[in-house]
Amino acid sequence: MSTTTPAAGTMVASTPSPVAAALDRQLSTQTLAAPKVGPKEGPPVKFGITDPISLQEPTEADLELTEKMLRELQEIFPSESPKGMLQREAVLEELERMVSEWMVEAGVESGLSKEEAGRGLLSLFTLGSYRLGVVHPGSDIDALCIGPPHVTREAFFTSLVAKLEKHKQVSECVPIPDAYTPIIKLKMDSVYIDLLFARLVVPLAEDFKPEDLYSDEELLKNMDDKSVRCMNGYRVAELILQLVPDAEAFRKTLRFVKCWARRRGIYSNVSGFFGGITWALLVARVCQLYPYYSPSQLVNRFFRVYDQWNWSKPVLLTSIEEKDGVAGLTGFKVWNPKTNQGDRLHIMPVITPAFPAMNSTHNVTETTKRILLDEFRRGYEVVKTVESTQREWNDVHAAFPFFQSFGHFIWLEILAKTDEVFGKFSGWIESKVRILTKQLEGVPGMVIHPNPQQYFLNGSDPEWPSGCAMFIGMTFCRDQGAFPGMTIDLRPAISQFLDVINQWFEKDTFINMFLLRAKRIKQSELPSYVEEAKGLKRPSADSSVADSEAAGAGETALKKPRTNSSSAAA
Repeated sequence: MSTTTPAAGTMVASTPSPVAAALDRQLSTQTLAAPKVGPKEGPPVKFGITDPISLQEPTEADLELTEKMLRELQEIFPSESPKGMLQREAVLEELERMVSEWMVEAGVESGLSKEEAGRGLLSLFTLGSYRLGVVHPGSDIDALCIGPPHVTREAFFTSLVAKLEKHKQVSECVPIPDAYTPIIKLKMDSVYIDLLFARLVVPLAEDFKPEDLYSDEELLKNMDDKSVRCMNGYRVAELILQLVPDAEAFRKTLRFVKCWARRRGIYSNVSGFFGGITWALLVARVCQLYPYYSPSQLVNRFFRVYDQWNWSKPVLLTSIEEKDGVAGLTGFKVWNPKTNQGDRLHIMPVITPAFPAMNSTHNVTETTKRILLDEFRRGYEVVKTVESTQREWNDVHAAFPFFQSFGHFIWLEILAKTDEVFGKFSGWIESKVRILTKQLEGVPGMVIHPNPQQYFLNGSDPEWPSGCAMFIGMTFCRDQGAFPGMTIDLRPAISQFLDVINQWFEKDTFINMFLLRAKRIKQSELPSYVEEAKGLKRPSADSSVADSEAAGAGETALKKPRTNSSSAAA
């Protein structure tokens, strides 16, 4: 019998065994699974002081979730319309014309020729939300007037104010020269503007480029502190846009966060919460950590990051710079808790990126920190349910039910005879309410919740045509030391607050034209002009200690409360 050797490269068929044949049939009926592909990542980048946490890019599902989030947001917190933006641009253009004209006039009065006075003027720059590109109907515009050396701050608050008041489009003009950051608040053609002023120490070079304003620290040399603070408002906004990986994703995320913070009652720097620049810095840092995420993903990480943040450490977009050896810059205070004792007291530091670095949250108290942390936690929990399709995005920024949440309130009514006096007096009160908050924090047995919103009286008191109300919620808790029958005395806290209010520098100018009422009221006694209070039920008779009677402060016209109206048994 002969054999044949197979040619090279050919296969020899053989009869499979019964076991092998069965295995072949089993495998032939199975669909081989495709190898798992991990999330797509973008190229390595670094923004800020650390590497990103994730370089992952969004999936189609993430992009769809973002579209849904932005659609719902537009319904409740719309962007400014094209017509509204054109109106704002026209107002800014007219304001810039007026400011430039005023600067030239001031220069001529100081002895300069008209040509000299008009040389190298910078005039007007926007900052804040308007500069960041997050504008909605009714929002104000923050603008910075940069004056040459021949224009003084005194002139800004006198001759410019007089010029503005004569303009036919200006319906409100309130100078606040003694604020920490001095400002003129005005309403021009229905647009609200906060106008700041910075005075240059030396004239600008003829070849100076306005786009270099945010990065040229030479301009700050020997500048006064108030001018530096105002300049940094503009410089910080510009730097934020430079320090985020995707400006459009940043803007969309910030829009959502601003809506959420406003509706949850935690958008107010002056009241001890976070102001607009702080929210922008927080969002920017999350964008740095997740450079390719879509806005819906960034919202999730925003809540997660700050719910878990170690607040003994500052939030930073860039490294803090010292200028110890630079002449003209060494006198500026840079945030540094190692060398500045006051900086060690800051409990939620969020640091601005422009030199000199400042803490944007120095007004935060233990009470407002507690509220902010509770809101970060709630936001993260609700966002997770939105991503699992159990809830809607609108649930994340559902309005905080302030008046339904507390049984007792401190009720402040800020009243005036004219709009001018009201604007000045209410600004003074609003800037000092956090002092009352800090005093109330020390009252045993009580937990408080300040509400930054102002409620206009709607003509409820004909004697005082201009006015608004502010409220602080109060709860009495066993775990804070409260017990049935306990006496809670609010007089010391109220008295110290009123001592500060009595220091208003314009009180003698407007004597008998303003009034502050301060009272302790129950939920059932809320005034009718508080729309959210409608339909509230009276506290039940069997309420716990949290709803028991508390001490209050009697009505006052910038006087300490009367003894017989400020203390009661709880």
